[in-house]
Amino acid sequence: MKVVSFSVNGKMAHFRKVHSNASVLSYFLPPRTTISGIVAGLLGMERDTYYETFSIDNCKIAVACQMPIKKCMQKLNHLMIKSKNDLNGSAENYSQAATELVIPLNIRTGYVSYQIWIHHSDNNIMEKLEWIVNDMPMYYTQGISVALGTAFNLGWIEKKGVYEAEEVYKSDVVDMYSAIPMEYIDDIKLQNMTDRWYRLIKEEVPLEFTKGRKITERGLKNILINIEGSPIKVTAKQYVKLDNGLNIMWMQ
Repeated sequence: MKVVSFSVNGKMAHFRKVHSNASVLSYFLPPRTTISGIVAGLLGMERDTYYETFSIDNCKIAVACQMPIKKCMQKLNHLMIKSKNDLNGSAENYSQAATELVIPLNIRTGYVSYQIWIHHSDNNIMEKLEWIVNDMPMYYTQGISVALGTAFNLGWIEKKGVYEAEEVYKSDVVDMYSAIPMEYIDDIKLQNMTDRWYRLIKEEVPLEFTKGRKITERGLKNILINIEGSPIKVTAKQYVKLDNGLNIMWMQ
């Protein structure tokens, strides 16, 4: 099985939680649905046309936090837009909302970085993704074609590579580099995690939409992440082993 990998980086990120209302809360990691949108955008697909193409059955996606991150809350002004003339902010009726942002521990010197791994059952899509990773045009790396969630969180892409991978279906103690669906782990080996800093977070994130932008029955799962950016030692029921020695788990 071939797996394409790249990272999405930026100074700030915001991935709005599905239940967020007056306060605009964010996930720590981009949900699988957000990653599908980023990849679909890179492939030139129209908005709201790719949900079935990137369903869990057709596409495998994994994601990992590469840098230590934290959250902060900022008040943002939301404009009342009824016509293009209101885009200059001249309309009187705007609302102010508390917005949660994901930022690096040191925003002056650091940045937010997520590594993404993807395998698609469609060979044409895989060939296009390989071209993006191996022969990435300059404009994909200059912060004008990708955003970390909302549009004002501009970022850039860093290519990682194309790997061969095998799916392992046995209970092993492994260092897991990606976010981990909770249902696929038996135990977290805390006694063996003394060589690094760890901040383990469990979040319920959306994985899959229908064409009507409704979450499917299997499309909401609990995942475990280390927001310090280092691997978690777990006993995994099933996982994917890459030919560069890394272990990841699909978000499914």
